[in-house]
Amino acid sequence: MEKEITLPRLGETMEKGNISKWLIKEDETFERGQTIAEIESDKTIVELPALEAGKLVKILVNEGQEIEVGGVIATFETL
Repeated sequence: MEKEITLPRLGETMEKGNISKWLIKEDETFERGQTIAEIESDKTIVELPALEAGKLVKILVNEGQEIEVGGVIATFETL
């Protein structure tokens, strides 16, 4: 089943964020709790952990691209 990964609010005043670095590539699997990306917000870089195990299907937001909180950044399949 395919699911979406959205940009979470990582700080009280956060409205937007940038994908600083993807640590998982498309078609790679990941475990729950594994860091899948680094998000830059308000000059701080925060690790984005996976909330469940899966396989990354499609990256929708590239590194350096800005996106609003709640926006879909990737899709994945559950394992």
